[in-house]
Amino acid sequence: MAAWARWLRYPLAVLAANLLMTAALGLFAARIEIESSLESVLPAGDPEIAYYAGVRAAFGSDDVAVVGLLAPDIFASATLAKIASLTEAIAGIEGVERVLSLTNAVDPAADVFDPPRLLPRLPPSAAAIAALKHKLASTPLYGKNLVSGDFRGAAINVFFKNLTDAQYLSLGVDQKIRGLLAAAGGPERMYYTGAAHVKQAAVELMRRDLLRFTPVALVLVLLVLWLSFWTIRGVLLPAVSVLLALVWTLGFMVLAGKAITLGTFILPPLLIVVGSSFGIHMMARYYEQVEAGAERELLVVRAFERVWLPLVVSALTMVIGFGSLAVNRITAIWDLGIFAVVGVVCLTVTSLTVIPALLQLLPAERRTQPRRISLWLAASLTRLGQGAFVSRRVILWGAAAAALVAGLGIRSIRVDSDFLYYFDPASEVRQANETINREVVGSNPFYLVIEGSGAGALKRWEVLKLIKDLQTFLATLPGVSSSLSVADYLELLDAGLSKSAEGDILLDEQGRIVAAAPAASLWEEPARLPAVLSLVSTSPATFSSVVTPDFRRANVLVRTELSGSRRIADTLAAVRAYVAEHFPAEVQVHPTGNLVLLTGSTADIVAGQIKSLSLALAVIFVVMALMFLSVKVGLLAMLPNVLPIAIFFGVMGWLGILLNLGTSLIAAIALGIAVDSTIHYMARLNLELRGETDQAAVLVRTLRLVGEPIIFTTVALFFGFLTFAGSSFVPIQNFGMLAGVTMAAALGTNLVLLPALLATTKIITLWDLLAVKLGQEPTRTIPLFAGLRPGQARVVVLMGRLQHFAPGDYVMRQGERGDVMYVVLQGVAQVVASGGGERRLIRECGRGEVIGEMGLVRHGQRSADVVAAGALDALAVDERFLQRLQGRYPRIAAQVFLNLTRILSDRLQRMTDQYVASRRA
Repeated sequence: MAAWARWLRYPLAVLAANLLMTAALGLFAARIEIESSLESVLPAGDPEIAYYAGVRAAFGSDDVAVVGLLAPDIFASATLAKIASLTEAIAGIEGVERVLSLTNAVDPAADVFDPPRLLPRLPPSAAAIAALKHKLASTPLYGKNLVSGDFRGAAINVFFKNLTDAQYLSLGVDQKIRGLLAAAGGPERMYYTGAAHVKQAAVELMRRDLLRFTPVALVLVLLVLWLSFWTIRGVLLPAVSVLLALVWTLGFMVLAGKAITLGTFILPPLLIVVGSSFGIHMMARYYEQVEAGAERELLVVRAFERVWLPLVVSALTMVIGFGSLAVNRITAIWDLGIFAVVGVVCLTVTSLTVIPALLQLLPAERRTQPRRISLWLAASLTRLGQGAFVSRRVILWGAAAAALVAGLGIRSIRVDSDFLYYFDPASEVRQANETINREVVGSNPFYLVIEGSGAGALKRWEVLKLIKDLQTFLATLPGVSSSLSVADYLELLDAGLSKSAEGDILLDEQGRIVAAAPAASLWEEPARLPAVLSLVSTSPATFSSVVTPDFRRANVLVRTELSGSRRIADTLAAVRAYVAEHFPAEVQVHPTGNLVLLTGSTADIVAGQIKSLSLALAVIFVVMALMFLSVKVGLLAMLPNVLPIAIFFGVMGWLGILLNLGTSLIAAIALGIAVDSTIHYMARLNLELRGETDQAAVLVRTLRLVGEPIIFTTVALFFGFLTFAGSSFVPIQNFGMLAGVTMAAALGTNLVLLPALLATTKIITLWDLLAVKLGQEPTRTIPLFAGLRPGQARVVVLMGRLQHFAPGDYVMRQGERGDVMYVVLQGVAQVVASGGGERRLIRECGRGEVIGEMGLVRHGQRSADVVAAGALDALAVDERFLQRLQGRYPRIAAQVFLNLTRILSDRLQRMTDQYVASRRA
């Protein structure tokens, strides 16, 4: 047993160490939490996030939730009473800062000093309702925030304190509001939406998906394992290995202070699916040894020796694929990449320790003959391999056509970061949001922060008028339902002052009473501004959500129906263009808010996709090239894995599936996983090449030997990924379907395209042929190579001239002059002397023996014929060869010269001994 495999002698200790690790990390894994913070889908370290945090601290959160109430007449007494009771009840919930609705909104325009409510009494009279409708229609501040234009919808606006997601969850705010709505009942239709509610719904759906996907993925894996091996141990051992690794991974996540988020909630079922492939390869090699009749004590050792290297290399490529996600700036993707790497490492450890240890402890299995399905698969794979070799040109043209079609589809890919798109169109979350946006008010807000050059900069009439004009422009943009700024409040205060002055009696020069002219607005008479600003200064806290006390910064709350990043980006582009044209340089306008930040993440999704995929391709190519010490073979081995990725992107483009947080994960993950089959094929091919000169036979035999575990691992991956198609999140549904399609495509390319590609180039190189010609342990069986390493022996042969002689061919003839010495590598040469009309066999020279050494030294006549007794391979050594070797590889040449000296000395010693013996006779 090799030194590095001696731990297999201590299976109980290995199992104890694994169980101890599981118990320790399991304590932490049990405390894993689920979060849906929007920050997780934003770029880490983005200065815009810090800026938004500062804006929230200054003006409060833009996280405005909306309870939308729809009724034929929202001014019906029962409906108004319901709005009033809900407003009061929601305001009493811990975590809610204030609530604004039709029944508690005040009217500064009626009395600036003691503003009454819009509805002073409930139920209102018919006249009061008519007056209110007129006021709502003429005052956008109210009309577009409290009611719909047709008065069939009312909005209860809920403003939260600056809560974290964890605080919102722990306070149970969402459940309490939904409970109040459920208890209210009635003929009215009620909906609830807002960023906090959407995030809470995401947490609940993630929890439900996890509880559903994880066992489903496990059951599917168990089923595939059973179909693969039809044995209890073939099912349970890989499953135990996977579950232990999953516990370890979750434990490490908790230790790192991480929770399961929108990015990482696919991790548990993903690791179960990926881990099954490790177990299948391990058990396949074990049963291969069982069917070969290996001795019990060598079963596990030989299986381990066959599988450990390709499994480790496969794990390395998966680490590269997952790890490449860590170059992405989006936190959720970064977390998935890092902890998927941790998971793959854990899976590698448990697969190479737990499974062999358990196999060592269990009684050895005996199979008298292969299973029927194995025989059928072996025959099918043999035919497939032969067909791939014969029809390689057709296959390559077919692959090129598939790549072309995929390339045309790739051109149609669109990127969008719509958070609501995560939910099914029929889901309550999406239905509520769309209904409120369509029939009541815009529920998706963002901020426009106006920043002046110093304190008091925004008290200037010109700047305030710019803000007012900006709001007028915003009202023309598609998807914008309303906006609220300090200018709106100033208008109301100004109207209130005008109302207060209506009681003054105006007299003409003759002392007669005259009617007062309609009061001019603030925007028509800038001189009215100081009086209005003085009112604001008396209660700055009242206006803290729209302007800072020093009037250095102001805030415009823009309410929209927008959620997709493309539409938001178009809106922001229009705003920036307007600001650049109309605002002076000393007044800056800065869009911010969750909608704005999510839109900014779109560019990071694209950039992250390019970086992660490029990194994965480059590093995996290096690994593949190193396996065969050939850039060409490494490139050929990569092509069957690049084509499925191209097909994946092509399918996205042709079907109109968006590139977003979920689908952006697939390419790098699929590449890292799909290359697993290629690695196992190439590793076995490398093994089968030893001692072989027929490349076609090697390619077919390799496919027959590794095809079965490749098929079953891909089937497990395919159905495992397909479980994600049942997710409540649309991007995860797409992730499951597209990843499954990619795995299926990878199976086809690895079983058909890979052998066809390898058939187009010489994999059995001169270097490999030399290994065959030199045979086993050439440095011990061929004296000329004594003291050299096997690779150095091949260098010597490459520097010389390898000659092949057919049976009966003369290697040298008696009497001719020669300057070449031959070293027999394979076969037998007969030394025959002629004289007196007779031919006499002097001796036979086998592997490692030297012929014609005196010709090399003296350039004299040959003293005998040398004839090939059968097929003979020999290395020709002359002075030119020795000079070249000395010039290019002086250390190797020094050893060869020493060996030549020893050979000549030995030959001289034998001749001397023979001469002395003949004299004595």
